[in-house]
Amino acid sequence: MLPTFLVTRALQQNIQGTKQAIATVEAQIKITEDSLRREEANRQDARLILASLSSRRARLDADIENRSRKNPDQLAKELIAAKRARKEKYDEETQRLEDAINDFINDYLSPMLAAEELGGPVVGDMLQVENETLAAGFTKKGKAKSTKKPLSDKTRQRRIDQIWGKSVPIEDEDEEPLTEAEAADHEMRTLLENLFVTLNGPGRGTMYYDLERDSAASRFLVRAKVAQFHPKDARRLRLIDFGRELDE
Repeated sequence: MLPTFLVTRALQQNIQGTKQAIATVEAQIKITEDSLRREEANRQDARLILASLSSRRARLDADIENRSRKNPDQLAKELIAAKRARKEKYDEETQRLEDAINDFINDYLSPMLAAEELGGPVVGDMLQVENETLAAGFTKKGKAKSTKKPLSDKTRQRRIDQIWGKSVPIEDEDEEPLTEAEAADHEMRTLLENLFVTLNGPGRGTMYYDLERDSAASRFLVRAKVAQFHPKDARRLRLIDFGRELDE
């Protein structure tokens, strides 16, 4: 009986040891397979990089050979033509972005800016702001007032003049007075124009534009991280020149 027990225990120990060895080997195999896959991916990347570099070198060699066959006048004309083409492309892209910004300001941003100026929620907290809401105004707690008793046109115009008077154009007598959203729209466009002029002026983007007042438009640009106040004077603002480091 004892030998049988000893044999059985030995077999169990061998089986347990074999299972542990199998688990260890399987783990090592998985590690090896993962390493092999990484090495294969790196090898494939290296092949692609080599192919790209070879293609690039071939193009450069062909370009050098092509240039060597041309006289300086031909090269100068081609360089001018290439620069002109790039400028036209940049101008088209600039115009596309300008149109997109103007549409965004007109369709979405200006009503929210006007609401913030009138004591309402900060831009982004109230996404749909109707003209009737702007006409009625907001309470001291920033809640929209009832639109059943809107301000008179005279009182409303006086309020617009007090807030945006210095930043909006004087309307002709035959034209309809600006609404709150239209006044905020004009202020934002004018501010962006002045900031771009300052950015492209002397100082390589280090100069600040002097604000006439603290406005929802300037605060929005800062919150959007496209502009920054002067560290010691919140009445001075400049656009963040994201491309300056690339140019340098």
